[in-house]
Amino acid sequence: MKSMEAKPLLFLFLSNPSKSITISPFSHQLFALFSSSIDIPKRDTNMEVVTTLTQEEVTKINLLIPRLCLLNHLTTAIQLITTSLLANPPPKSLSFSILTHSLTSQPDMTKPMSLLTILRHTPQAHSHLSPINTMLITSYIKKKRPKEALKVYNWMLRPGSPCKVEKIVFCVLVNGLCEIGWVLEGLKVLKDMVSVGFLPIGGLKERVYRSLLSEARVKEAVELDKALCDCFEDVSGEGGKKVIDLLDSLIRNWSE
Repeated sequence: MKSMEAKPLLFLFLSNPSKSITISPFSHQLFALFSSSIDIPKRDTNMEVVTTLTQEEVTKINLLIPRLCLLNHLTTAIQLITTSLLANPPPKSLSFSILTHSLTSQPDMTKPMSLLTILRHTPQAHSHLSPINTMLITSYIKKKRPKEALKVYNWMLRPGSPCKVEKIVFCVLVNGLCEIGWVLEGLKVLKDMVSVGFLPIGGLKERVYRSLLSEARVKEAVELDKALCDCFEDVSGEGGKKVIDLLDSLIRNWSE
């Protein structure tokens, strides 16, 4: 009965949030209202969770998240997302873009790393970790915050990490790092990229080449560009090994 009564209140909030919630603290009441308005299953060690969110509930969540972010209630937004993921929402049904934008606008990484830590220890959320990390890295790069982007990337590479680093992550990092002058760091990510079988092509390959030229490393730029072209169909063989060896040498001798 409580759940049935709470749902109309939630719709009132969505249509006019300034009037529907008046009791302080706002974030605690809003989260309680949300929790009572949808049937999110609780963990049970003896049974597998099979309940999923309805489309109506997904819509409510996607409407609540921007409001929470706008009011800077990011801790509550994180709770809302992580709790929702326990209910096995359909793939790509929840929108993380506004939350990740808000998190990467914070002056430090306390809240982004808190979100990642919670998700890492929530098996039901593991399939969402890679896209969330990708969005965080992309947002940090767009905001010219390479240090933070690399911290998220290195978090993905930790032993036992449930994340898979997609090709888009490598591309965003290599391009972004080279663009802002962090060429050495870009080369390190490029080495990781080639090591798992991905090659920079088109504009990304050109970005690496131009970045090396801007660092007055003409010989290295020409050698690497040729090696990348030569290994186009042999990235997992000798061609790829040659590229990795060249990158190793470049990285090792960078400060000499």
